[in-house]
Amino acid sequence: MNRISIRILLLFLIPFMISFTPGKDKPMRIALTKASENYINWIHKCDPHIVIIDLNGLKPEEAKIKLQECCGLVITGGGDIDPSYYNKADQKEVCTDIDPARDLLETTMIREALDMKMPVLGICRGEQMLNVFKGGSLITNIPTYMKRNIQAAALIQEDITAAAEAPPVIKTDAQKNEPVTVCHRCDDYLHCYHAVSLAPGSLLRSIIGADTGFVTTNHHQAVLVTGKGLKVNAYTADSLPEGIEWEDALGKSFLIGVQWHPERMDLSNAFSGNLIRRFVEEAKKYSSQKGQTK
Repeated sequence: MNRISIRILLLFLIPFMISFTPGKDKPMRIALTKASENYINWIHKCDPHIVIIDLNGLKPEEAKIKLQECCGLVITGGGDIDPSYYNKADQKEVCTDIDPARDLLETTMIREALDMKMPVLGICRGEQMLNVFKGGSLITNIPTYMKRNIQAAALIQEDITAAAEAPPVIKTDAQKNEPVTVCHRCDDYLHCYHAVSLAPGSLLRSIIGADTGFVTTNHHQAVLVTGKGLKVNAYTADSLPEGIEWEDALGKSFLIGVQWHPERMDLSNAFSGNLIRRFVEEAKKYSSQKGQTK
């Protein structure tokens, strides 16, 4: 083969070789602690090129290796967390679908992600797990909790702190002077909605761009005491927390937890679309910084 032929061949091969150089334009990966079609579709509607890494079923050490390849972590919804994680082992009988392996996996993944300053998003159970990981506690069963504390507030307001769990400030209907009731879980969970109010000045409020809105819901537990370094950024009409974030985010990675299910909502709803778009944006920033430090 003469020199001219070799040069012509190289002109065609070099661009081809460059375009397939390992690591160049590698699709961004986002890890889900337990993937489902809803979560995958939700993320892909925002960016169809993202590769989803499902950590479910992996041993913690295996999952840690997978997480190293990713640029964001989503702690997804599911069954109840073992209440022994937040010193309420005696209330285990009101919990359902406890999965010890998943509890261990998610606590390990949260620790790893925070150590790497990777963006983290918690949804429903995932929000609760973030709170528990940071030393917070949960209401193990909302209906029982609300009934007990409404009665306590009415009967012994002056001795309210003696209750087993410190009750929330129960909002009342101004016209009827009765406690506001919110349906947090329905039989038809796909058509179960309630209103949420976002805390002024919160990161979540700045992302959503609204003070209030309607979201899907399907939970019988909720944040009781917030974990260390966290604050509540959203509430329902009955005063129960519906979201958490860093109290002081300076020097920390992006972290938000929401009690509702944005993956079951249309992206045109800011409580879904704005949330996933911001998370993906944060993951891309992390990817860029990660690439620069290699």
